[in-house]
Amino acid sequence: MENIFYRIEKDLEGGRKKKACNRLRNLINQFPDDLSLRKKLGQIYFEAGFLDEAGKFWILSEPDDKEMENAVEIYKRSLSYSGNAILKDIVFRGDKNILSDCAQRALKDLENDSLKKTNHIPEYKRKYKQESKDDHQLSFLNKIGIALLIGIIILIPILGIVKLFELIKLLLN
Repeated sequence: MENIFYRIEKDLEGGRKKKACNRLRNLINQFPDDLSLRKKLGQIYFEAGFLDEAGKFWILSEPDDKEMENAVEIYKRSLSYSGNAILKDIVFRGDKNILSDCAQRALKDLENDSLKKTNHIPEYKRKYKQESKDDHQLSFLNKIGIALLIGIIILIPILGIVKLFELIKLLLN
């Protein structure tokens, strides 16, 4: 991950903000629980002058200053303060239970607003599945099953040819 942060810094130094933003978005998809990634992406957008986009990524962060609060307010206003629209736009795929109190409160407020106005709370599953030992074992068993299937497919014609030769030998004698 350090390598990716190094690349992001080099992209920013080289003026390739879009590339840096794309790298950060990919990291956010891989590590949705790490709000520092969202905060960093928000900072890049803020420095580029995209206040509403900065607010989108800062909405779950504890505001450090008036600029952050202002950007979040601009973002909320751009989506008409709709909890449903904001939840669909920020697409949080992480575990809400491990977030800070501020982030949990922000999500809860958005969810309550969405439920009140639309009777629906958008939920998103993780994009990248964390591999567990059970998945690894299942994968190993799948590999063994495929190897056995290939072995049987190869073995059946060979056995058929051997039996055919035995039958021909029996008929010729």
